[in-house]
Amino acid sequence: MKTLMLSAAAAALVLGASAASAQSEQQTTTTTVQQPNGDSTTTKETTTTDASGYTQYRKTVTSKHRYDAAAFVAPSGFTYRRFQVGEHVPSVLLSDSVVLNDYQNYALESPPSGLTWIRDGQDALLIDMRTGEVIQADYDVFNG
Repeated sequence: MKTLMLSAAAAALVLGASAASAQSEQQTTTTTVQQPNGDSTTTKETTTTDASGYTQYRKTVTSKHRYDAAAFVAPSGFTYRRFQVGEHVPSVLLSDSVVLNDYQNYALESPPSGLTWIRDGQDALLIDMRTGEVIQADYDVFNG
């Protein structure tokens, strides 16, 4: 009975860790120790998923068509620099002033939940708004 209870608890821990992993999508290590008849057994499980789970969106594109739009006005204290996929933008770029709500006007894909298009100079960046990570970089979308 004790072994069965430990096994059920271990299964709950593993399933709980898997669910947490699906949400946070980070590396998770679970260790379960069972002690039937005084013996000790250790099971170790490691799960690694893509950071943020947006694999199909991770790319860099150089636009073949440039769009005329209002001049980019950088937030106070920010100087333009070209960001690459995987880098993190400063929090000042996560403000509403640079969000591209009209992304479809610039032939940008509809962002999945949790991602938002922002403008950075002549570039459009698909950003994970929780972390500030650049998921996709579309360079030279806008005329200077």
